[in-house]
Amino acid sequence: MTLDPRVQRIIDWRESIAVLPDNHFFEIIRMYLGEIKTPFNKQKLIEELGAFLRREENRRILISLLSETDLKIISAVKYISNATQEKLFSFFSGSFSFAALYERLLNLEERLILYRKSDKTTGKTTVLINPHLEEDLAPYTRQSVLLEKAEYAQLSYETGFSLTPLLLASFIAFINKNPDLCKADGTFKKRTENEIERLFPGKKEILFNLTKAFINLSLIREIPGGYETDKNKFLAFSLLDERLQYAYLCVASQGRFSRSSLLKQAKLLLDVAASIPHDGFSRSIILRLAYLISEDQGDGYSSQNFGTTSRFSAILNRAREQEIQTTGKDSDLSSVLDRLIDCAALFGILAKKGTDIHNEAIFVSGTVLDENEKFTDTPKCLSVDAAFNVTLMPGLSLENLIPLMDFMELKTFDTAAVFEINRKSIMHGFDSGLGANKIFSLLKKYSPYEIPQNLEISVDDWSRSYSSATIYKGYILRVSTENAGITENNPAIKPFISETLAPGIYLLSVESDEQAASIITRSGLDFIGKIKSPEKNYESIGFPEFEVPQKNNRFDADEEAKPTSDEERAAHFEAMRAELEKLNLPQEKKEGLLERIQHKIILSPAQLRSDSVRFERIEAGGMDFSGKLHIVEGSISNNSMVELQFDDRIIVGIPLSVTKTGTDATVLMEVMPEHDEKLLSIGQAKFVKRIRGSVLR
Repeated sequence: MTLDPRVQRIIDWRESIAVLPDNHFFEIIRMYLGEIKTPFNKQKLIEELGAFLRREENRRILISLLSETDLKIISAVKYISNATQEKLFSFFSGSFSFAALYERLLNLEERLILYRKSDKTTGKTTVLINPHLEEDLAPYTRQSVLLEKAEYAQLSYETGFSLTPLLLASFIAFINKNPDLCKADGTFKKRTENEIERLFPGKKEILFNLTKAFINLSLIREIPGGYETDKNKFLAFSLLDERLQYAYLCVASQGRFSRSSLLKQAKLLLDVAASIPHDGFSRSIILRLAYLISEDQGDGYSSQNFGTTSRFSAILNRAREQEIQTTGKDSDLSSVLDRLIDCAALFGILAKKGTDIHNEAIFVSGTVLDENEKFTDTPKCLSVDAAFNVTLMPGLSLENLIPLMDFMELKTFDTAAVFEINRKSIMHGFDSGLGANKIFSLLKKYSPYEIPQNLEISVDDWSRSYSSATIYKGYILRVSTENAGITENNPAIKPFISETLAPGIYLLSVESDEQAASIITRSGLDFIGKIKSPEKNYESIGFPEFEVPQKNNRFDADEEAKPTSDEERAAHFEAMRAELEKLNLPQEKKEGLLERIQHKIILSPAQLRSDSVRFERIEAGGMDFSGKLHIVEGSISNNSMVELQFDDRIIVGIPLSVTKTGTDATVLMEVMPEHDEKLLSIGQAKFVKRIRGSVLR
């Protein structure tokens, strides 16, 4: 029989209390139920603790004491799958130190809001919300709680740049003319940089990223002496929605990925861009946003799809590695955005709107995500003058522009691009398979004016010159006239006939003897003798497509319930302190209860019981060497973490052993969150503090 999920979570919570070390178990029981009378039954005490939480008044006060920071941590626990202490620290990187987050988590567990569940097989421990409080917390725990609104210190009034079909096409024309644009290390040659600055002022960085993307998407391929464009591949690419094109280019500019990885990263990028509100998010919040979106997608993303690591993924790396070891998969996905953000801003998928009070860039979604204007008629945005200069205005899609780039040479690029038609560019067009008639057809299709007659005369003249002689390189198949028909229509041979040179004489588009031999074998034509190898599909495989997300407010905070104000919480603390002052208690007992009030553990005067307090010293500093040593040694015996403060740093970790020397002592610590072991001087520490309890480990 399958238990109701909530019932199972309550059982898990009860078990998490039951398996606590005795000193921590009894401490929690005393905090809420008072002194434990013997004989006692653990399960009965846990049931009484559950009954304490089921009282509506207790839950109401507990919820009312939650601060905005509390709600952020609780919301992160709710929305991050298998939330571990390391993953939470990674998620809040930059907002909390490890020690601060650890103490917050410990405090929320002491307040019975969070609990830990350990997997007995893997040893992995996750943080969960107490099932007794799930419904009460639901109105306050939204994803939007985790995404702070931008606080502008400075606005940017620059008009954001965006990739356009005309820019892509113009750069294709540039590559056609300058195949040797890169050095051996992949950077632009000095001559290329100068030419780019002349033709594309201010766009060198954009075009360098585009070059990397073209190479990694196999849109251009390496040849002796440089690169050449793969027209079929570019045409397949041009059939995509423009927003998909730019997302793929952004991802591919950062590395070469598998087909599925390319799709997943592009989808994540567009999902994130579409979810940024009008006022924008800072870079760190965008990374959180990506994390949340990836959690929403479940297994739709996986870090194995995302190639090399980045700054943010390095921060999350340890948490991910731990999860991979225990679950066999990796659910942290937002890190890919760190290496994509700058390029996304460069390409117009994102736009920088200003900087926040921490001098961090604030981004909004770029104009790329706006709905593109669709032309019902063929745009007439091309004009040709008598000097064979072609002016192209924006309006044509990349699919329309690519054929034009085969026979035009770029002169300058701006809002409009200016090209030139000359003998060399026309010859390139002929080499690309265009004839004079096709060239005239394309020019007339997009021009509202008549094509200059002298251009038509020149192109016809160049065409006659071009076709007067042809040089071929490759494998020739010759068959008798009587077998020509059979050969031409044979399905194994027909796809590889690139040119019929004469009746029965064919130029084959094969690359090796092995390939030719394989084709002939598969043809079944026994009158053809030996020759060539593996079948090659010359139709370019298309790029994966997905539905482009529209701009949305999926993380809007309108429905979010607000926590009580600082003043309201302060009123509770004052009331509890006033009740404490009425009690005739020893000073040590009062200080212990006052600390519980400050930690939001005291919900009602009934908890102000002196018999529930056990005094213990948890911090020491200055010249009190014996006190500092006592704190560290006590932390080892209690299996607790310690915080050591030095002049230049604060170190948190698990003390493993103490070695005493003449006038000092050193502690071997497993430093968090790096899990590195270090020897540290206890005497040189300005302040030593035991982080109470090890409930969270």
